[in-house]
Amino acid sequence: MSARMFIAVEWGTTRIRARLLTADGDILDVLVEDVRLIDLDRSARIARLQAMRARWPDACATMWLAGMIGSPMGLEAVEQLPCPATPAMIAAHARQTQIDTLSVAILPGLSCISRFGDPDVLRGEEVAAAGLIGTGRADGALLLSVPGMHGKWIELGQTMVERFHTSMTVELYRVLAERSILAPLMVTPARDGDAFRTGLSRAADGGGLGRLLFSARTAVQAKRFSEQDAASYLWGILIGSDVRENLPAAGTSDQTCFVTGAEDVAPLFSTAINHLAMKAELIDDKRLSATGFAAIRRVSAEQERLR
Repeated sequence: MSARMFIAVEWGTTRIRARLLTADGDILDVLVEDVRLIDLDRSARIARLQAMRARWPDACATMWLAGMIGSPMGLEAVEQLPCPATPAMIAAHARQTQIDTLSVAILPGLSCISRFGDPDVLRGEEVAAAGLIGTGRADGALLLSVPGMHGKWIELGQTMVERFHTSMTVELYRVLAERSILAPLMVTPARDGDAFRTGLSRAADGGGLGRLLFSARTAVQAKRFSEQDAASYLWGILIGSDVRENLPAAGTSDQTCFVTGAEDVAPLFSTAINHLAMKAELIDDKRLSATGFAAIRRVSAEQERLR
């Protein structure tokens, strides 16, 4: 077995992303599977991990797991770690255990009370946060992770995750596109352009979301813009509303918001943040997660050495 290579797995509700990484977080190989966690029984989940182990037999013994695989619906429930939380605290609260023939370390996820006063939770995004902290650029920054249905707005200090909150913006868009009166206007993929930025500006003014969404339908009827532009306008409304409430948290326009996530969504959020007077920087989610896994594993090894 090589101490220089290890297996890191992000296991969400609908997708598994497994990587063979070097100790420094360089990506050597990747495996992606689209599968619903709820559709797999315990033996099937273990079998998938065993297949990864067979794919990368020279990796070190312990596999590092993050995401919903550590939830009550996953392989083994790990209690979420309250914020504020450092990468060292995340490492210390990982569940290191033997499951069947596998040695695994399951990361805990995080919990907090958001700046809005609501209880909130995450699983998996703590890895990306640890990766950004490791770059030395996290102090006072926001990290927006939008990998799927739910976006996490994560407030960072120099060495820790301070708190965060969750937004259902992406899921709301998809529900509207599938089930609402607006669905016929949401067939064309959204893109950056005049319609999208008009939606951003209208949302930034703070009007009621329900009224603004319906305005897409009447604007098309009045020929203010085409049906092909309606989806972009609606994305602008939803993303603009999400971004707008995060602008006061910045304090000044000098704060950077790092954006990572799905390739069809993250660039639109980045555009919106820049358009609404904050600095946004797109950052590769694959490399950020790899760096985070490596940082957590490294500090865990140091903790073990000092015991």
